[in-house]
Amino acid sequence: MTEPEVDVLAALPAGSNPVEVVGDSALARAVRSRLAERDTSGADRPAAVVETTGDPVRIEEAIRRVADLGTVVLAGPVQPAADPLDLYSDLHLRGLTVVAIASGDDRT
Repeated sequence: MTEPEVDVLAALPAGSNPVEVVGDSALARAVRSRLAERDTSGADRPAAVVETTGDPVRIEEAIRRVADLGTVVLAGPVQPAADPLDLYSDLHLRGLTVVAIASGDDRT
């Protein structure tokens, strides 16, 4: 079995810089540590966001913050949202990719 941060890093597109990590869990710290050697300069908006909290508000913020054609990796247990995303305008028009990674507790 791989470490969860390895799965998160595998979900990121090659060359996606900078990468923003949301949250302060052990997973978030491990991903930040593994990303430390990447160049994070020269962009106003991250090419990818790793969201580790599962909080619907923070997920929406990550989707709004990521650059067009960017990737959002949902690496925490996602909680139900009161207001669902508008998949057409929030994701499709901007060409975003959303990848959900199961947490270590959810794997079989």
